[in-house]
Amino acid sequence: MSSLCRSLKITYPILQSGMGRVAGPDLVGAVARAGGLGILAGLNLTPDDLRGQIRRVRELTTGTFGVNLWLHPDLHPPIDPSSVPVADVEAATAALNRARLAIGLRESVAPPLQRPDTIDDAFNVILDERVPVWSIGLGLPAADMLSRCHDRGVQVMVMVANVDDARTAADLGVDFIVAQGVEAGGHRSTWRAKAAADVGTLALVPEVVDAVRVPVIAAGGIADGRGLVAALALGAAGVLMGTRFVATRESMAPEFWKQRILAAASDQTIVTTAFTGLRARVLRSQFAQDYAASGAPVLPGLLQAALEQDIWAAASKENRPDYFPLYAGQSVGVIRDLPGAGDVVGAIVAEAKSTLTQLADIL
Repeated sequence: MSSLCRSLKITYPILQSGMGRVAGPDLVGAVARAGGLGILAGLNLTPDDLRGQIRRVRELTTGTFGVNLWLHPDLHPPIDPSSVPVADVEAATAALNRARLAIGLRESVAPPLQRPDTIDDAFNVILDERVPVWSIGLGLPAADMLSRCHDRGVQVMVMVANVDDARTAADLGVDFIVAQGVEAGGHRSTWRAKAAADVGTLALVPEVVDAVRVPVIAAGGIADGRGLVAALALGAAGVLMGTRFVATRESMAPEFWKQRILAAASDQTIVTTAFTGLRARVLRSQFAQDYAASGAPVLPGLLQAALEQDIWAAASKENRPDYFPLYAGQSVGVIRDLPGAGDVVGAIVAEAKSTLTQLADIL
């Protein structure tokens, strides 16, 4: 058993990303029961909802799991909407009204609402519930947060997109580092202005492995056993997958999101700020294309996402995927089925073992 598996008390070095609108208790429980590490999406939950979902996971499995929160400086604490220039809000609203009309909604001039300040309360829930792993995206924990986690037996995992942030995270004393290559679906895990975020997995993983002394987990463009073997060969201790687990039966993603992944090729994703104001890899869509063409700015601190909630809700209800954030990585080109999440873990392990056997014959 690998050191990562021993540290996390899992059977296989396979981690499922805590992607919002995807990773609920059913998905997390299925991955954990199969021997991987399932990660619950906690960012947009109230503390009470988060506690309830953590306890639901524990009803579904005795396996190890984690909870993901973001620590982006614009979210912790949340940015004040009144600090955003009025002209930017008006331009963003005008561009979004074109999308509203396209899907049958009325125009709106409502400004973005203040985002609830729940991250500290959610963090306290993680401590109270002694969740085995706290997974952090888009930020770093303060020293006192890290020490409180370790006092409660909570291990801390930070996702980074460049080696400088990896070194900083390791110096803080985190337990694991996820090296996120540019191929990855969802949001780029950066939080510093002009920080590097465009390095591919094949180059980033060994660079981070050589730079730090904590286990490194590879993410980005990995969706099968061949990818797991490649990541291990680069020095990673395991892999974290998001897109592969979106396309599973237990995923909370709308069916049209899953089907678009199954039909997509690897060149059909883009990195855009149109959905949230933060850079994220998604499947190409009319919404992202139109917003870019409008020339409108994007609002910071997820205020862009706050303005778009009615559009996403209508798109989901009316089966209009072109107006919904379809987060997906470049691994979509090898995903062609919709199994249970536990079956995904088993299939990846089996393919990895077969691939290793084939490589042994070659070498």
